[in-house]
Amino acid sequence: MDVRIVGQPLPSPVIGGRTVLVGMQRGRDVVTPRPISGSSMVFDAALDVVVTPEGVDFRGPWVQGKRGDRFLYLSWGTDEGDGFVMERRAKLMLGVLDPEEMVTAESDDVLEGRLSLVDARGEPVCAAVRPPTIRWALRGSADPV
Repeated sequence: MDVRIVGQPLPSPVIGGRTVLVGMQRGRDVVTPRPISGSSMVFDAALDVVVTPEGVDFRGPWVQGKRGDRFLYLSWGTDEGDGFVMERRAKLMLGVLDPEEMVTAESDDVLEGRLSLVDARGEPVCAAVRPPTIRWALRGSADPV
């Protein structure tokens, strides 16, 4: 299943005189961190929905955490010339998803998560992110984004 993360509004593109970068983490690597720009940012990934004797599980290269506590990382940092340096991460928690809805989803459905990328202090959002901070919705491939 494809996953689309839509972030809006965005934090300041420069904090403390440094350009802020954001990307999704795949395994230990932050893939294609990019500067904050525009009015919203979109991140795409994929996950596998697997039915086990214990219930629904989420797997794949973008999925982090142990069974029963799965999540996606949205990672924030900077690049001062030596590569991406992570400074904080947001855990987009998957355990809040309706297992029955995930099992009955079509293979071409898209799981969309919408959230503000700004926390209460005006900084890039971090820590564990659950509803209502993130709004998850399963969208058919023909649904408007």
